[in-house]
Amino acid sequence: MGRLEGQVALITGAAGGLGQALSLGFAREGARLFLSDLDSPKLEQLLKQLRSQGLDVFGFPADLRQPKEVFSMVERALSRCGRLDTLINNAAVSSFKPIWDLTDCDWDAVLGVNVKGLFFSLQAAARYMVSSGSGSIINIASVAGRAGRPMLLHYAASKAAVISITRSAALALAKQGVRVNAIAPGMIETEMLQKLRSDSDKMPNGTDPLPQSPSSNSIPLGRVAQPEDIVATAVYLASRDSEYVTGQTLNVCGGLVMS
Repeated sequence: MGRLEGQVALITGAAGGLGQALSLGFAREGARLFLSDLDSPKLEQLLKQLRSQGLDVFGFPADLRQPKEVFSMVERALSRCGRLDTLINNAAVSSFKPIWDLTDCDWDAVLGVNVKGLFFSLQAAARYMVSSGSGSIINIASVAGRAGRPMLLHYAASKAAVISITRSAALALAKQGVRVNAIAPGMIETEMLQKLRSDSDKMPNGTDPLPQSPSSNSIPLGRVAQPEDIVATAVYLASRDSEYVTGQTLNVCGGLVMS
């Protein structure tokens, strides 16, 4: 029997590299899945893949920048699955730009998903979890929220906000039995990292680069994370093994940031 047998997990950004790994990992542990992503074709492809394996999984495309769609997503999850035990706020966007080139549109795009969308997903899920007396909310932050990132200033700021939201929400919901924690990965081999590398290559000489092949000099464990490296920590935070853990942000970054 899996560690999450009988639980229902809602995962946002499920069609991306980390989202897919989380979906597969939670399914292996026995969780029923409700998956969401803005990219409808990729989401449908993932749902077909999981259903072909005999898994009980539902999905709903949602634009997390729109609170009405966020609320509809959570309502649909509850209607389809009858309960909600875990929310993984995984959806995120980024872009690689010098401080001088950032515009209000850049800020709106990143904060709209990474902060506003995350908060309203948390709020909607927490309303049900409070009524049921239990639940685990897992926010995907980043070590960028703990250290300066000059070419990812708006993204780093959004992830610092995720860490702050995690602490405040954990305090607000603890007495109602709802735990709120975060995971702060370093660099993960996903489409987002590939795009950032491509954007970095286009920058003029003298611009702070994004490491292309991090060595032990930049990451103590000597490699960029694979999406699967994050899954075990998420399963832990969703399971009863972490029932006395709340308000924490766990660094899963190969030692890039230490605390």
